[in-house]
Amino acid sequence: RGHNVDFFTLNVGGEMNDKQEAWLRGVCRNVNLYSHSLLRAAWGVARALLRGQPLQVGFFRNGKMERAVSSAVKRGEYDVAYVYYIRSAPVVRGLFHSKKASLIQGRRVVSFLAMQLSQTLNTERIFRNETGLAKRFIYWIEWRLLRRFEAHVWKDFTRSVLIGPRDVEAIKDVCAAEGLAPIDNWVYGAHGTNTDRFLPAAPEELVPGRVVFSGSMLYKPNIQAIQWFLETCWPQVRAAVPDAELIIQGRDPVAEIRALDGRDGVTVTGSVPDVGPIIRSATVCVNPVRAAGGMQNKLIEYMASAKAVVATSVSNEGIQAPAGTLVIADDPEAFAAGVIRFLQAPDQAVAMGQEARRYVLENWTWEAHFLKLEQALYDALDHDGHTPPAMA
Repeated sequence: RGHNVDFFTLNVGGEMNDKQEAWLRGVCRNVNLYSHSLLRAAWGVARALLRGQPLQVGFFRNGKMERAVSSAVKRGEYDVAYVYYIRSAPVVRGLFHSKKASLIQGRRVVSFLAMQLSQTLNTERIFRNETGLAKRFIYWIEWRLLRRFEAHVWKDFTRSVLIGPRDVEAIKDVCAAEGLAPIDNWVYGAHGTNTDRFLPAAPEELVPGRVVFSGSMLYKPNIQAIQWFLETCWPQVRAAVPDAELIIQGRDPVAEIRALDGRDGVTVTGSVPDVGPIIRSATVCVNPVRAAGGMQNKLIEYMASAKAVVATSVSNEGIQAPAGTLVIADDPEAFAAGVIRFLQAPDQAVAMGQEARRYVLENWTWEAHFLKLEQALYDALDHDGHTPPAMA
């Protein structure tokens, strides 16, 4: 759309193939990658604890990147500084006026903090669902540190971007708990999914009796979700449908997830080139997440693929899909019953999947949300309703 984007990010050991790198460099004016070792991250965590900051903020502190961003901003190269997640807030914190545009080298500049979800709410839920004592203690510490940080950090930016009403409510609660005024500079900034990539299955792609869970299997809420499903729901499903199979697909599965492979009809795939084909093969997709905030990409990917979905109310907070487009269930009996229903009546699964895709096409395309975000950027820059120029 004519904008210029400079991308600053850390290399913490992730993999990027040549095709992905070519795409990234094709859509960005500059791509700036900064190495970030585990030793540097550990030192940052220690410093964060001493300063009373969240562990994740310390983990991602990188002086070289911060100096590069600060220098570029002070040269007046940008209209917008868009910071993703509160863990990245220190990169530009202090460079701008609070809650209003700044004038830098004669240019109006605004700052956006894409908080997306309430990290306090997210971490509290992870803490309450964690059973290991050591991990539970770490999550408790992070929850308390996040509460104080999240109550303040939004005030250093022109706008804060949040997924939906539940996250706004959670941050207002955090502000009240810290004795501070409620957040008042937020805009909604959810995102969509690629409806040309996530498509309904052709008849030959469907596998009867297949249940699919998709997501990063390094992410704690996903680990907790699939463990809860396997312990409390899957035995009921297998008793009713003995040949049912569960596919757990997603990158970087931890040891306890890898150990599930081959047991009780369960297959753990690990990383796959494209999650779409396995989603399309399912009779029913599940999202039993109980400890996450914001929005669940997997949910709109399932629905865009015209899948019958059984999900928890927590997983639907950001998307707010209505009845008739998916089944919401929070207790094991109801969740298992929803899965069994679709496995035993695949025609019903197809019918609900069609309603699910229709809902995504009407509400959750990329364009539906990012055009709104683009307008929010222009509104913050005060372009007076005229046709705006491209931004940097």
